[in-house]
Amino acid sequence: MHTVWNKSKTVLKCWAIIFAGAVSSFIFPPFANVCLGYLALIGFLAFLFFKPRLKKELFGIAYLFGFAFYCVGFSWINNALLIEADKFASFIPLVIFAIGSFFGLFWAIPALFAAGNKNVYQKMIAFSATFVLMEWVRSFIFTGFPWNLLGTAFSFSPYMIQGAAFIGTYGLSLLLLLFCSGVALLVIGLLQKRFYKGSLLFLLIPAVFFFVSAQQIKEPECLHCEEQRGLLVRLVQPSIPQTFKWHPALMYQNFRQYIELSKKGSEEGYWPLEEIDLVVWGETATPYILDRDEEHRLELKEAIPQGGFLVTGVLRAGMENGGIVPYNSLYVLDDKANIKDYYDKAHLVPFGEYLPFREYLPDFMSPVADIVGDLGKGEKYKNINVLGLPLMGGAICYESIFPKQVLNPQKKPEVLLVLANDGWYGISAGPYQHLAAAQMRAVEEGITVIRSANTGISAIIEPSGKITGQIGLNEVGITDIMLKKPLTKDTFYGRYGNVIPLSLLLLLLLWSMFFNDFKSAFRGKDK
Repeated sequence: MHTVWNKSKTVLKCWAIIFAGAVSSFIFPPFANVCLGYLALIGFLAFLFFKPRLKKELFGIAYLFGFAFYCVGFSWINNALLIEADKFASFIPLVIFAIGSFFGLFWAIPALFAAGNKNVYQKMIAFSATFVLMEWVRSFIFTGFPWNLLGTAFSFSPYMIQGAAFIGTYGLSLLLLLFCSGVALLVIGLLQKRFYKGSLLFLLIPAVFFFVSAQQIKEPECLHCEEQRGLLVRLVQPSIPQTFKWHPALMYQNFRQYIELSKKGSEEGYWPLEEIDLVVWGETATPYILDRDEEHRLELKEAIPQGGFLVTGVLRAGMENGGIVPYNSLYVLDDKANIKDYYDKAHLVPFGEYLPFREYLPDFMSPVADIVGDLGKGEKYKNINVLGLPLMGGAICYESIFPKQVLNPQKKPEVLLVLANDGWYGISAGPYQHLAAAQMRAVEEGITVIRSANTGISAIIEPSGKITGQIGLNEVGITDIMLKKPLTKDTFYGRYGNVIPLSLLLLLLLWSMFFNDFKSAFRGKDK
């Protein structure tokens, strides 16, 4: 009977850990300002370090938590599989299990590393630093997928993310974990009827940093002065369902919808088209190969203001090894519909835009492998240089989720164009999280981001991270925004990149490894 009771308790604990992991994923948009996710994360940390545990126990607890955390956090991926449900819906359970199984390690490995420390402070510092180090590894391992870095949880407030200009999103991830660890220490102390003095440092240091960094947001002295005004930009969002986007019978209708939305004028409450400087469409907004289709390219003149420009996502036909290769690209066209410059997507989506290790796949995988085409890979960090426009950088789809990998390090542009098609993800957390990633890049690099998405969320993001002119998810419409000058500013993180957060992580890891007695550090006897 006693054995059965112990097994039941173990099962209940496992389900409680899984539930905490699932709820903790709510720290990210669109739930980022809801405290429930933080409470679950704090509860997990308190349970993990409440008492001394064996290495395998720490690993197992963190793995279960991470499994659920990422299964729920990345659940929006399933919507993409439902676009062609007859082909891919059956893969959903496998994809969910694979996501949780792999990404769960990014919580479990830090817990395993923390197990080698004796002091509860050391354990929490080692866990926090190793977790953020694993986030950085996640940005490049297997081509990288740094979606939902913990620091992105603060994106609900531009004041909370100002620290990214100094220590990047990775640095904010570290401060979030340290702060939650401090609260967890107070919870542990309450349960043990003692007070962990060191918890005050875990709380105080992040709090002071966030308060000080928030002070760098400053409103322009004159919002309507000519010197504060930049380009007048029109974002166009037709919200075409992904199932309609490439339907042969609807392609021209979709094309015309973009044009008609772009032509809206003062009689409909917008700026006259002739006063717009730049019209921006989303990823693959134009279904035609414009460099080989003059008829449809010239038709675009209706949507381009006189003396202005149009940015549109396209599939570009390039040449490689004597053959034609499609590129996921963007074009900048002038008012005569001449192509002035372009950008090709450089960081392609594995299993979506190319198939890794295609030549090594077994024959039985051919039906699936043949569905995935291979796109051409563009030049990384290519700037878009057009007379009459500021120097612009380009990012298509998920390229904007990579910290310190979106701007030319040799010649920083003034504006970052982010074109996306979040129609793949339907009504889910995915588009909100994608917007938040672009918001973090704006603050890190101190650059104005122009983001246009087919189904949303389209917006202008100022270098401070403030979002203006937002067109909501699945809304049909346009927005006209006058960009404020300056369009860009220097940031500490922009100059030194991940050297800053990685150096901080290394110092903390060394501290946790070699300072076995924290009594001198915290003036207590907290073992």
